[in-house]
Amino acid sequence: MSPTRDVVGTSDLDIFADTLAGGAGGRRPADRPDRLPVATSPLALRIRRAYEETRIAAGRGAREPLAARGGPLPEPLPYQGETVIDYLDQLTVDWSDFERAGEITRDVVHRLADDKETLRALVYGVEDKPELLAMCERHQLLDYIVLYDALDRGVRLRLHISTEDHFDRPHDHRFSFSSRIVTGGYTHTWYHMDGDLYAGGPDPQARQYLSRHNPDPRAEGLLDRLTPHIVRREEPGSCYTLHHSAIHTTFTTPDTVSLFLRGPVEKDRSVIMDKAEGTLWWRFGRENEPEQRREQKAMGLDAYRQIRERLEKLGVI
Repeated sequence: MSPTRDVVGTSDLDIFADTLAGGAGGRRPADRPDRLPVATSPLALRIRRAYEETRIAAGRGAREPLAARGGPLPEPLPYQGETVIDYLDQLTVDWSDFERAGEITRDVVHRLADDKETLRALVYGVEDKPELLAMCERHQLLDYIVLYDALDRGVRLRLHISTEDHFDRPHDHRFSFSSRIVTGGYTHTWYHMDGDLYAGGPDPQARQYLSRHNPDPRAEGLLDRLTPHIVRREEPGSCYTLHHSAIHTTFTTPDTVSLFLRGPVEKDRSVIMDKAEGTLWWRFGRENEPEQRREQKAMGLDAYRQIRERLEKLGVI
């Protein structure tokens, strides 16, 4: 098992790690079909097909269906022939099973990124859905458009668009999610924190410290307990799933766009850290934020249309 999966999540790179680990241990792929992850991304399916072909060539393929042992899923997949939107309308994701949730959601964002017509329809549909437009937000490092919302079924789909600002700000999230890079890219660092920021449970005082201009004074020295764990480059086609407990940072290039499929909230707040300043502050859900904060980050129709035009120029939709 790849160490990245145990600590923070799962990605297509984990599949390669498993494959390489088997080769380094002197095992032929056909010897260990049970090691194969059950991810359904195109990359995972290609690797599993190679495993199956090797296994059959070795004369071991007739005894047991490989799918029952973690091999290729039956093809066509259950929802082939339906649109991605049709599939989303019937999808429920149980994020308490993190591995399985990652497999399902990575498959969705892979397919949607390759389906420009459906992605365009979702982006344009926001203008006619006030409930979605009201959730679209602008931040210093990125803007995001909410394309689909069904958190009661464990699904909220967003499109993230980087701004011109790029800072190294380690942070976590209140929820787990899967992300797929559509265009651009970033240096992605996953961190280890010595200790648990949330060990004390809810922290009412944290609501006072919601901005880099007003950081939490109680956090002095806390960033000294933060160390890089993995650094990798995310390019178009990169896809990963991150657990809400993971701390990471994304140092983006201009015009980076990614599909982001998140699950329900799993803790009351998230943290943002400024390594250069040695400070941190907190983020809460909109229902727990001051009205001024909600107004500052609201996107609005005009900004949404400008971002939509930018997405068209980038060839995303």
